[in-house]
Amino acid sequence: MVSLDKTMWIPMLLIYSLPVSDALRAKTPVRGVVGTNITIDCHYESQYRSHTKYWCLGWTRLCSDVVKTNGQHRRRRRVSITDNPTQGMFTVTVEDLLSRDTGWYSCGITTSGLDPMFNVRLQVSDVSGALWGKQRVEGVVGRAVTIDCHYEAKYRSHTKYWCQGWTRQCRVLLETNGQHGRSGRGSITDNPARGIFTVTVEDLRSGDTGWYSCGITTSGYDPLFNVYLTVSDEPVSVPVLGLLSPANVPDVRGSVTVSCKSERGSLPISYTWYENTLKISNNNNLDLRCRSFKLQSHQYYCKASNDNGTKSSEMVTVAVSNTGENCSYVVHFGNNVSGALRAETPVRGVVGKNITIDCHYESQYRSHTKYWCHGWTRCCSVVVETNGQHRRRGRGSITDDPERRIFTVTVEDLHSKDTGRYSCGITTYGCDPMFNVQLQVSDDPLSTFPAVGATIPGNFSCRGGSVTVSCESVRGSLPISYSWYEKTPSGDSKISDNNTLDLHCQSFKHQHHQYYCTASNKLGSKSSEMVNVSISSSDVPCSFLVEINGTGLEYSCQTSKRSKYTSRINYIVVSGVTVLLLILIIAFFWYRKRKTEESKCNTSHGEANNETQEITVLEGTDVYANLQQLGNNRAGDHLDNNEGEITYAVVKCQRKTRSRQHVADNAVIYADVNFHRNCPKGIRKPHSPGTPENTESIYASVVS
Repeated sequence: MVSLDKTMWIPMLLIYSLPVSDALRAKTPVRGVVGTNITIDCHYESQYRSHTKYWCLGWTRLCSDVVKTNGQHRRRRRVSITDNPTQGMFTVTVEDLLSRDTGWYSCGITTSGLDPMFNVRLQVSDVSGALWGKQRVEGVVGRAVTIDCHYEAKYRSHTKYWCQGWTRQCRVLLETNGQHGRSGRGSITDNPARGIFTVTVEDLRSGDTGWYSCGITTSGYDPLFNVYLTVSDEPVSVPVLGLLSPANVPDVRGSVTVSCKSERGSLPISYTWYENTLKISNNNNLDLRCRSFKLQSHQYYCKASNDNGTKSSEMVTVAVSNTGENCSYVVHFGNNVSGALRAETPVRGVVGKNITIDCHYESQYRSHTKYWCHGWTRCCSVVVETNGQHRRRGRGSITDDPERRIFTVTVEDLHSKDTGRYSCGITTYGCDPMFNVQLQVSDDPLSTFPAVGATIPGNFSCRGGSVTVSCESVRGSLPISYSWYEKTPSGDSKISDNNTLDLHCQSFKHQHHQYYCTASNKLGSKSSEMVNVSISSSDVPCSFLVEINGTGLEYSCQTSKRSKYTSRINYIVVSGVTVLLLILIIAFFWYRKRKTEESKCNTSHGEANNETQEITVLEGTDVYANLQQLGNNRAGDHLDNNEGEITYAVVKCQRKTRSRQHVADNAVIYADVNFHRNCPKGIRKPHSPGTPENTESIYASVVS
């Protein structure tokens, strides 16, 4: 085994800890707050696009891998990594920061040799998310910068301040007196409804670079959030030309004003206009008047200068036609023709979202065809065009409004590859007026935190006893996915995978509940402020209060259990009445059926000499008849002569035919009578009031 001298470890350690040239870089230090998320962007050179990237714990090449990717989005516990080869950047996101996450980390790229690495210092503070904002802010000398400091709802009425330094012994520069405050070049404004106080520093200077803190005055331990401000000198950008008075263009004897402006660069910036090499103006506007032209062709340009250099604009060409009393001229710069067409440029868009470009034109072009094309020359490729109607092609559409003299181009679902040069154009018989537009489409991280609000205010009148809370990240590349979580002592539990949360009074199990949502896109995740729900301690009625931190909004809802109890009683009463009615109806029909059976068979005396007994013939039916002194009836021979007495019999009447006809008036039906000692089963013996039962009554079964 080879032993190494201890002195050899020092150069080896240095080798293991050094990055490889500028192949990999990131911001450091990075500061976060307990309970929030943080993202680290690691930029790399194009030669490493296909290599595996990783994030590891430690600042040497012996560091411990936390998460890595080979081109796909990967996650390991609270840490995720996403590679974007197009931008030459991979992004590390650490969620739900803990105090113990503080330490040295490294961005790294796997190679066959010595891995490129970049060390990052992560500092997590223990303010528990009470105060947060953007950790690094960049400004330019002479210009202004704004810093937004977000805070929890419980600090709405507290004094906020901005101080120089990153400890609680920092020097206070600004503080709110009520909701506003100003001192020197700085100002501070508090917005309790949104839970944000904003610091503005004007006329920045190089000496302003350093550590600052957002702070909130409390009776105990002041919440602080550290911000590092970098102020740098910046050279001017190439001046952009524009037309300030296009309305004057149709009047050929009037004037056109051309403006010159450098959009970037340290202030102050000075402007100068030249005709060829002759200085003609010391401001950023050039007034062109027809009567002042001496030649048929003139050329102008402007220069913008600051302490870091000078940049010149493109050329402005003027063609003059001056015959006698008539003076006219046409102004050209780029593809602009006498201000006939103009639009905003540059135009910035976000991946997945839509963008609109308004192209203004002069009244003389109202009836002409308008178009939007890809490119800056008249050989550009037409994307979409219109001859007065709304037109669509692919993801682009165009609409012309002749009354306002504007045609509007809309590009939907932007892609990174949409970045480039475009033009608004008008079709004419000669040289088409065109205006160049630079479109920049970029991936955008999510908002600092998703905005939470109530989406269905009509529900606050307690229809159904519910409140619906929505979650939306105003900024960020699409698609964005949302999830709702409930914070519990045992951990955070996911309860929904969409951007709305329905809170129902009857579903709460405890007196207090806390919810928050997360918004995620391919660049990372952000969590919203907390939604607090307080339940009434009384069970009847059930009520709850929803408080959304940082918005100043409170919603309450109440549902009465008494009304549900009353509805249940009403249901029982109605059901009972219904059952009782059914019983009465069944009893009624049973009674009618019984009466019908008792009346189906009757006996009566014959109309002539009591010689016949008339019986109604009913098929398959028992007929009960009274037989009294049958006389000459053939069956009477078998009866004893019980004068003055009534004989009862059970008579079985059978029809000879199935037809539903009554027996003829003169027809006589004879029956065989079988006598019984006792009353047949089912026959009741009648009793005459006040008269004892006759023991000589005779009972018989009569079969016809």
